[in-house]
Amino acid sequence: MRTILLIIFSVVVTVNVSGQKKKEIKANKIKSVTVTQDDYIDGKTVSYKESYDEYDKKGKQLVKIDYKKDGTIKQKETTAYDSYGNKIEETFYEVKKERNEKKTYKYNAQKDKTEEIEYNGAGEVVKKIFYVYNADGNKVSEMVYDGSNTLKKKFVYTYNKKKLKETRLEYNSSNVLESTRKYSYEYY
Repeated sequence: MRTILLIIFSVVVTVNVSGQKKKEIKANKIKSVTVTQDDYIDGKTVSYKESYDEYDKKGKQLVKIDYKKDGTIKQKETTAYDSYGNKIEETFYEVKKERNEKKTYKYNAQKDKTEEIEYNGAGEVVKKIFYVYNADGNKVSEMVYDGSNTLKKKFVYTYNKKKLKETRLEYNSSNVLESTRKYSYEYY
């Protein structure tokens, strides 16, 4: 019975520590969180590091690492931000799926994302997305290219008089309309 209670307590503590909200992390000035798991097998305690998260002073996550029971990395994510708090780079590493990629982001003066570039593990461009906005700050187009700069998809957005999204038109690489998504609103 005592072993079961210890396992339940260990799981509850793990969930609560790693489940901290951004505002709690910032308010408590948390720099990092390490979660250690204790498993009780045949009367013996087997401990291992389960995860590690690192944060900046604003509570934004910089590093997230998940570990296997043998202590090796299962997956790792890193994030970098500019001085305005915009995400400018993400890296993803996952052993099981042999996934190793990076994404970079650029923004305009209004903090709207204007460019997203995805790289594979060799540093080669896999995908580029460019965003265009109108004077109201609404996204009016999104162009998706592959690594060789070939247009793969285009999305065009329209807005109503209240500046709410009205339609999203999706075009293929031959500029043929493939789908339309319509937004309707009910007002009080």
